[in-house]
Amino acid sequence: MTIEQIKELKTIEFFKVLSHEIRAKIITLLQENIEMSYTEILHTLNLEEGNLNFHLRKMKGFVELTEKKNYRLSEYGKITYSMFQGVDARLWKDAREIIKADDNKEFSVQIFVRRIGAALIDFTLFVFPGVALFFILGEGLKMEIHTFLMVIYLQLTLQFAYAAFVFMEAYNGQTIGKYIMRIRVVKMNGDKITIHESAIRNIGKVFLLPLDLLVGVLFFRKNGNIKFFDYYTKTTVKKVI
Repeated sequence: MTIEQIKELKTIEFFKVLSHEIRAKIITLLQENIEMSYTEILHTLNLEEGNLNFHLRKMKGFVELTEKKNYRLSEYGKITYSMFQGVDARLWKDAREIIKADDNKEFSVQIFVRRIGAALIDFTLFVFPGVALFFILGEGLKMEIHTFLMVIYLQLTLQFAYAAFVFMEAYNGQTIGKYIMRIRVVKMNGDKITIHESAIRNIGKVFLLPLDLLVGVLFFRKNGNIKFFDYYTKTTVKKVI
């Protein structure tokens, strides 16, 4: 089905195309994961290739291929997902929460709290153990040597954490902390961030966090950004519904 054909669909025909449970699951998977390979979709839904091919053909115009030959939602696919969520919100009387989660132009206290929680989890997992281990192993060293080695060791620990955060966010928009707190980094238009964008924004998180946060909250909060490097890379953090 082409985009032109989608535009000509009547409402009832539109829902007929997307009424199958597998197609709804594909749309939800691509929304949650931003993009997935054919094999990932196949294994996640536990389908046979012929079955998956049939449904993907039905969904032409709603999904599209990236340059890496992965599947992602087209603009119509994103609208369709929003429609699904709208129906769910109506049924469960939770529309206000969804509107807040999807609003990228206003400062969200809820997202801010989740980001703080995610950062605490990430630094607890990737930085604090290394520092604690150094103090244990460095017991008995002279003060001058201990201080010098501590500075070097802390830099190495931060660089390791930085590399880990960059690759995790570039892969799926989530560090371990963000996964636990149910949030994800995406571009302002909802697309997956690149490794270059991930590398830039994590400079602020790992090495310049107080300054990054202060500048973001003071000057870019109205744009939906609470960190300067989010504004600079045109990225945002959204709740995973």
